[in-house]
Amino acid sequence: MYKVPCRTRHLVLFALPVAAIGCGGDAEPGAAGLDSPDVALAPSVEEVYTVGVMDGAAWEMFGRVAGVAFAEDGSLFILDNDAGHVVVVGPGGELVRTISNKGEGPGELSQPLGMAVFADGSIGVNDLTRGIKLFNREGDLLREAAFNMTDGAPGIPIHALPDGTVLSADLVGGSLALLLGGDDAAPEGRPIHRYRLDGTHDVFYVAWAGPPVEDTETEAGNIRMIMSRMEAFPLPLSFGVLRDGRVALADSVGYRIKILDASGQVTGTLERPIPPVAVTDEIRDSERERRLAALAEGGSGGGGGAVFMTRTISISGSAGGGAPRGPDPEAMRRMREDRVEDMVFPEEAPVISRLAVDRSDRIWVERSALGGEPGPTDILTADGQYFGTIAPDGVRIPAAFGPDGLLAYIESDELDIQRVRVVRLVGNQLLETADGN
Repeated sequence: MYKVPCRTRHLVLFALPVAAIGCGGDAEPGAAGLDSPDVALAPSVEEVYTVGVMDGAAWEMFGRVAGVAFAEDGSLFILDNDAGHVVVVGPGGELVRTISNKGEGPGELSQPLGMAVFADGSIGVNDLTRGIKLFNREGDLLREAAFNMTDGAPGIPIHALPDGTVLSADLVGGSLALLLGGDDAAPEGRPIHRYRLDGTHDVFYVAWAGPPVEDTETEAGNIRMIMSRMEAFPLPLSFGVLRDGRVALADSVGYRIKILDASGQVTGTLERPIPPVAVTDEIRDSERERRLAALAEGGSGGGGGAVFMTRTISISGSAGGGAPRGPDPEAMRRMREDRVEDMVFPEEAPVISRLAVDRSDRIWVERSALGGEPGPTDILTADGQYFGTIAPDGVRIPAAFGPDGLLAYIESDELDIQRVRVVRLVGNQLLETADGN
């Protein structure tokens, strides 16, 4: 596996300003070019609060946390899919209020998928087939924007733009349009749409989709399905929004981050000399074994890379002519094992797993690692400055970045009880670094 040489640098991450823009601007102290060897960063964090319990007040017994987002004052919004509401938590972890409730009526949430906070402090919630619902901080419904799934509906996550619109990849990646509209309805590539709160939308950018994955037919007892084959090491489709409306996007095999302007045009590319890993027979065997082991332990076997689409499902009736039987658990287990055995592998594993943009316009880029483990995280800017790399066991990309170095993580304990942990990057602290080769 390719390894970038590592050297030492002392650097403050939390207080680090963004690099000067333009040819005449001097690079900020401590910043290097993207072709620099890895520079080890070890930022420290301090615990702020944790919310989420097995037994307590109704608001803090989370069902499934579908998303979190910070307001400018440090308050945190927690979207609970099961409860159908948004919990507003103050800077100290105290309950401020809940917004909305589970239901099908105006202002209620049926199946909320994600959330974004706009520049004016309003909260947009993506409610599956019902579109985006906009609330103010007090919980009043301001607007609802419905979208047609066959024509494109926002998926997970949604990103607020400075102009009050939303960016998101398709909810179903075109699969529903394909099923209902035939082959001609399938979009080319992987479209990212700009959704407006008047219910309209258009294509912002079409990400590269890579080679097509062929279909396979599988059976589980009385259920027969035609679906695309399970794909190992899929291409990333990850992006974040900068304060000026530009977008950083990763959708490639190599270490390549595209910078898009507010109209979706590529204006620059960030690359580091880190090549993708060639997928060998040994890697294939190891990945299959890992996923089969996850299945044996009760998991799905997806390993975070199970990207597939069901084309058709047929269920045969019972032998006595009664209602169709449900799937046989043993048959379903064998079907999942067969899908892992038949998994599609690319020639090369992508370098980048995901990225995110923090409140200071720094781009956090998590590199891929084989074996289902997290990789290292690079810190850089859209203008081509590289500040260093955090080790896989260091600070991770959070579910949400907040003001003043706040980071929010969605976690589960050994009983699968969900909680949200908020920490703060320690400011004005010289980061510890380590020498390496």
